[in-house]
Amino acid sequence: MVEQFKSIQAWLSDKLKSEEKGVTIVEYAIMLVLVAVVVIIANPAIQTALSTLFSGISSFLQAGASGLS
Repeated sequence: MVEQFKSIQAWLSDKLKSEEKGVTIVEYAIMLVLVAVVVIIANPAIQTALSTLFSGISSFLQAGASGLS
């Protein structure tokens, strides 16, 4: 998976070095984000880690909010 990200990074870097500007850079960024989303959805370990992270953040915010009342 790391090799895939390296190849995507190299490809994106080559595209950004060219004379193309504006919308095309935005399109490449959107494609990169979509690839990242697919990888996250496809990998259950990442899903579990993100779920745990957001649960912890939610608990922290709820504890802070209840301390204000």
